[in-house]
Amino acid sequence: MFIEEFKDIKIAYIRRTGKYGAGNKQLMEKLKNYLKNNDLFKDDTTVLGIALDNPLSTPENEQRYDVGMVITGKDIHCDLPIRNIDSGCYAIFEVPHTENDVANFWKNIDTLTSDLPVDYTKPIIERYAFSKISLHLCEFCIPLK
Repeated sequence: MFIEEFKDIKIAYIRRTGKYGAGNKQLMEKLKNYLKNNDLFKDDTTVLGIALDNPLSTPENEQRYDVGMVITGKDIHCDLPIRNIDSGCYAIFEVPHTENDVANFWKNIDTLTSDLPVDYTKPIIERYAFSKISLHLCEFCIPLK
């Protein structure tokens, strides 16, 4: 785990509203196909997945999930909406990108973050940098106070 400051990050994104799960994975595939079809999926591409709502307190039909490509500092033209990512410090956890390892991360998140000042008003961000994907790794970015 290491700490990283996020500042002025913009993403071009697609949003889905509905129960978290298989639909989120389908949305990620939809974004990746869009990026490939528009020649935007490059060696320096970073994709984010952002669950905006707590599934324990938000009705399934209102759960929002964004997937987007980081466009900060790039001259990219696309027809997707643009939004900012919350600035601030994040604890970055690198996890093997397998269903089992990701599930274990979520299962153990309270223990992993027990000594961190987590900011529960901001969403946890899944980060998929092209360089990490090729190594079968992903990152979870936990917002800090």
